[in-house]
Amino acid sequence: MLHHVTVGNGTPLVILHGVRLDHRHMIESLEPVFENLDGWQRIYVDLPGHGQSPADNAIRSMDDVLEALVVFTDAILPGQRFGVIGESRGSYLARGMAHKRPNAALGLGLIVPGGNPGTDPARLPPHQVLMPDASLREGLADNQVYRFENLMVIQNQRLLDQAAKAKIPAMALFDAEQEDRVFQAFHFQHALNGEAERHDGPSVIIVGRQDAMSGYLDGIDLLNAYHRASLAVLDTAGHAVAWERPEVFQALMRNWLDRLQHSLI
Repeated sequence: MLHHVTVGNGTPLVILHGVRLDHRHMIESLEPVFENLDGWQRIYVDLPGHGQSPADNAIRSMDDVLEALVVFTDAILPGQRFGVIGESRGSYLARGMAHKRPNAALGLGLIVPGGNPGTDPARLPPHQVLMPDASLREGLADNQVYRFENLMVIQNQRLLDQAAKAKIPAMALFDAEQEDRVFQAFHFQHALNGEAERHDGPSVIIVGRQDAMSGYLDGIDLLNAYHRASLAVLDTAGHAVAWERPEVFQALMRNWLDRLQHSLI
């Protein structure tokens, strides 16, 4: 059983983090969305080899990670329908869940999808810092310097504090050996077989215009597969779009939840 943290009651939402992170990152990003909002059970999952879910020598590919997730959801939500939220690597798994359990998946929240192995690097925008604060550079811990200089589109103390709280502790628990195996067999077999990717539930795709890790073009391309998806390309936002543009991000997620709720009626 994968480690998970459950918050709230109501319609289930399975929430998936990105590589090297764990459930704490998604809690930090998403719980503000649910302030004064009832009726949603949030299931924050630690994927295998992340957080408190141990690595498994039997996991050799992304198909194996997806299978572990399918087994988990079948066990804790038997016969139930649920929404899936995924960020970065988690968004790829969310898409896999919709393919494997199309009748169970109510809709998808895809945050900074794209940039997966095989993506043309020319599709990725160069890193830009659009709201710099060089005064913060002095005194940064060694494990914060790279993020500050190479990942942050907006440089401010709040974002550094959020990373120190949720990202950096998770990275210490990440299993690099399992990731090496998975990365070498990244693409789902159903995708390699040419099976069409499609989902008709209410969905949302949120990307950062300056995301040098995942880009934004892959997210736009997903509109072809998700016929009830809203798409937002947010300027002055990179891979940490949920933290860099929190007001817009939270409004988009609430709009998705409203559409998801109406689909249940």
